Amino acid sequence: MRAWKQLIGRARLGLRTRGSATAGNASRAAHIRSTASALLAVMTLGIATASAADGSTPSAGEAEALIATYGLRLADEPVSKRLDWRKPRRIVVDAGSRGLEDAVRSALPGVTVVGVKGLAEMVAAVPGADAAIGPALLVCNDAVLAAGTELRWLQAMNAGIENCIAKPRIAQGRYLLTNMRAIVGPMIAEHTIGMLLALTRGLTVSLPRQATGKWSRDYDVPLVAVQGKTMLVAGLGGIGGEIAKRANALGMRVIATRGSSRERPPWVDYVGLADELPTLLGQADVVVDALPLTEATRGLFDAKAFARMRPSAYFLNVGRGGTVVQADLVAALQSRKLAGAGLDVTDPEPLPPDHPLWRAPNVVITPHNSSDADLGVEGQVRVLRENLQRYAAGERMLSVVDVARGY
Repeated sequence: MRAWKQLIGRARLGLRTRGSATAGNASRAAHIRSTASALLAVMTLGIATASAADGSTPSAGEAEALIATYGLRLADEPVSKRLDWRKPRRIVVDAGSRGLEDAVRSALPGVTVVGVKGLAEMVAAVPGADAAIGPALLVCNDAVLAAGTELRWLQAMNAGIENCIAKPRIAQGRYLLTNMRAIVGPMIAEHTIGMLLALTRGLTVSLPRQATGKWSRDYDVPLVAVQGKTMLVAGLGGIGGEIAKRANALGMRVIATRGSSRERPPWVDYVGLADELPTLLGQADVVVDALPLTEATRGLFDAKAFARMRPSAYFLNVGRGGTVVQADLVAALQSRKLAGAGLDVTDPEPLPPDHPLWRAPNVVITPHNSSDADLGVEGQVRVLRENLQRYAAGERMLSVVDVARGY
């Protein structure tokens, strides 16, 4: 650590470098300052990461890096403002998720940490615990909430928390609820673009033919270039923003809706509020559903919504299956009122083998695995460590769920 700080000192000295009045020296000084500035930023982040790794309180630099990398939200108020807050004494964590138990133990030495596997062990261990950490379906289970009479904080290790906010105790604000919104956004965004290209480049036709050794240039679906086309992202959050960024890089015009504001990143041409979705649907060649499941979004994409879309448009859903009326989607596809669909989420899940979506024309269906990748759980663990230390210190938390909004 001392060596890191010595290097930072030298970098700061570089930032103070001043050249003489000559053009050559001025150029050299500017180069030195630019290089030193970049080096200083990298080394500061290195110290923050190293500090977090050795169990000490993370620096502001680590939190800033997480917020910048994943577009996370920082709570408006410190958690110590909650009437029931206290320094954690006992935390129960799902040991079935790789890396979580070790992360909790190293982040909060001195706190009793109980690793459990499965619902029965969680229910048995949660009495007296201040926090429960694991998949939303586990930590928000009715039996866990009933047994954990002293629970104050629920950390869901995934983004979808509709099952949590459906619980009256959680909806009433009894617990602090945090999740992992946006952490897997880049992977889901790549998956979304992959489904889009499979549809527009006819891979839904080519791949089945490959399995039978059939060579043919005859396609019953159009081969479409996405460059110059318009994508509408419904739900410009952490995931929707990553999708928009990649669509823009492919030369697409991107428009979007979001429920909270019209704030617009540079790669999005227009951002409307949620109630503008019906108007914007007709402008899009590709519609991406990246919405959370709330009372406002349940069944939002129905026959009326699909009727507003262009017959040449593609519909992609990487949000939640419940935001779509599946029968209406099937009808739109079968009647060719849509050019195709890419679905990583459905309602119900798993999709039954006899469901008509399996046989609908020009459809890509994946088993809700768009967040899976070879990157492991590093991002989730970093956010978890940060939140653990922030909770223990009574500071502002990352990714606090607004239970009134549902995300």
